Amino acid sequence: MELKKLNLGCGRDYRKGFVNIDICNELKADVYHDLGKFPYPFKDDHFDEVLSLGTLELIDANFLKIMEELHRICKPGAIIKIRGPVFPNMCSAQDPLTKKFLTWNTFEYFKGEGGTDYYSKARFKTLKREYIFSINKFHWVNPIINLAPAFYTRFLFNLFPANCIYYKLKVLK
Repeated sequence: MELKKLNLGCGRDYRKGFVNIDICNELKADVYHDLGKFPYPFKDDHFDEVLSLGTLELIDANFLKIMEELHRICKPGAIIKIRGPVFPNMCSAQDPLTKKFLTWNTFEYFKGEGGTDYYSKARFKTLKREYIFSINKFHWVNPIINLAPAFYTRFLFNLFPANCIYYKLKVLK
């Protein structure tokens, strides 16, 4: 059985084997939709995988609503892969399209372990998270900064800021 995969905010990254969704009808996509408008045009429990590479930070909507909508359209156990700018990334801070930043603990809110998680019923398990210092010629730095992420965040982040952060989440239902 073939997995149903969604490329959220595909932009110019049209992928075979995915349902590619974007707001810009001048780009190639399978579905054109404003991801800040709910509901998304998909059935409940539809996707096995969602790919969001540089998209979540651009959506002009309540972050909880976005995550709840992804939770709705994903099957139990679905995987969501997210890459986005980490606070305080200066390149993204000067981008007028960026609405939000991600942090090391952004998705801790959705674990269902207390705190203020009562604002949303969407639940995800973090399978992987890592800072990405560079995706180009300095990629060798990535494993080093992720050896001790708490130390890096507290003492080195302001000196050597990461470009973005990557998450791999599992949908819990």
